[in-house]
Amino acid sequence: IPGLIQLLEHPNFSVRSSAADALGKIGSQEAIPGLIQLLEHPDSSVRSRAADALGKIGSQEAIPGLIQLLEHPNFSVRSLAADALGKIGSQEAIPGLIQLLEHPDSSVRSRAADALGKIGSQEAIPGLIQLLEHPNFSVRSRAADALGKIGSQEAIPGLIQLLEHPNFSVRSRAADALGKIGSQEAIPGLIQLLEDPKSYVRSSAADALGNISKKTSNLVTIVAQWIKEYQDSKYVGKGIDLLWDLVCS
Repeated sequence: IPGLIQLLEHPNFSVRSSAADALGKIGSQEAIPGLIQLLEHPDSSVRSRAADALGKIGSQEAIPGLIQLLEHPNFSVRSLAADALGKIGSQEAIPGLIQLLEHPDSSVRSRAADALGKIGSQEAIPGLIQLLEHPNFSVRSRAADALGKIGSQEAIPGLIQLLEHPNFSVRSRAADALGKIGSQEAIPGLIQLLEDPKSYVRSSAADALGNISKKTSNLVTIVAQWIKEYQDSKYVGKGIDLLWDLVCS
């Protein structure tokens, strides 16, 4: 650690960046003052690595400097500053992060959404719901994930729609979010995903149904009613399997 801290002042920007990255992975509290100074370094990659390291360490002292970087002209610096503030759990950063939900760069929007989800920002819910319709699948996925972490009931209709999205990552994240929220309305759509061509999506749907069963005492009744109403559905077999698992457990 002492040697790495000295390298934070090295004249070569690549060496500084690598030292910052290493100290972040180690989680060095002693390195915080030097890393905070690097948030004002003229090289964008050095600023980015310093921000990322401070987020990994969880430095509360770095919050003011990281909030300033949310307005940095370089999109990578903004993204990693947002990510760091999410890891730290900074409530002060919420207004700035909400503004970034409208940033023209998709990676910045994604990181901001992810950070707001980690912080658990209720104020961010309207902006995150809007991102469920964003043309970039990564932005949609991150927004869905954030809404699930926050536990937003208002997001349920939009998340249910995403269960039919052509991108498997979006379907998976939407299923996961609905499971965390405990949405009974999502059960039919989640049952359908048990036949999804992607194993990753099937797994997310099964986990989501398991989470809903923990929060919903009458899930057995709901699934049984669904089976009764959708006898001709190609997914009815999966519904019966799910009902059997619920009864046995």
